[in-house]
Amino acid sequence: MPRKRERFERSDVPRDNPHRNLIALAVLLAIAVIGYLLVDMLWGRVEIEAHMDDPALAEALGEQPGPTALEGDFYYTDNDIEKILFLHVDDVDADRPQLLGAQLLLIDEAGAAAHLVDVPITVRVSTEGSTYAFREYFDSYGPEASIPLITTSFNLYADHTIMGEESPWASIIGLSGTNPLNVVDTDPEFVKGIRTDLGGGELVEHGTLFQTLGVGSLEIEACPVVEEEMNEAGEVTRVSVDLVSFGLQTGILIANE
Repeated sequence: MPRKRERFERSDVPRDNPHRNLIALAVLLAIAVIGYLLVDMLWGRVEIEAHMDDPALAEALGEQPGPTALEGDFYYTDNDIEKILFLHVDDVDADRPQLLGAQLLLIDEAGAAAHLVDVPITVRVSTEGSTYAFREYFDSYGPEASIPLITTSFNLYADHTIMGEESPWASIIGLSGTNPLNVVDTDPEFVKGIRTDLGGGELVEHGTLFQTLGVGSLEIEACPVVEEEMNEAGEVTRVSVDLVSFGLQTGILIANE
């Protein structure tokens, strides 16, 4: 009588797992999801960081013709006064943001002084023989085209510009002492709400400087103007800056005694 053969399973040979393909698929899906989230997070950070070191704004600043010499019973300060133009807009990411207001921050670090001056949106700007109100030109042609015109109307050269949906000064002060590489992590909402030629390190440096000079508590000064134009309803439509009064007010000019 033939003997019945017995079967033995080898312990060193892996058995087929009917769920192996499902497990592998689940692992691949998990890796894909993690990868997608990581790329999305990194891309979001890149988009936020692009609001700093803006090359278009830097180029616009480079197009400024610079000031011309004024004559009168005064002289120019020897101190280097830094000038920052703030453009208050409705949406920094819009193709054509609309101007809501503007300010000039003038910083005399050597003299330990600072002035924050309102820039009327009706300031007269001129180009190619045509004259506009500042907001009128800005809304039609954009910030890059407008920056050289408005600084010319004030007879100055702006060192930096910040375009934003909210006043930037307090937020910049809040960056004081921050690692320049962590500016986005420290205040992402602020960075998302601005466009500026300033880099992260420069924002941190200015935060410390602003804190030292008390920029956060500065009162907004009125801009001295002349030659007001009005419409039929009696509304002021265009004004020119009183350049001598502006210079004396902000320390650019010093009156002879």
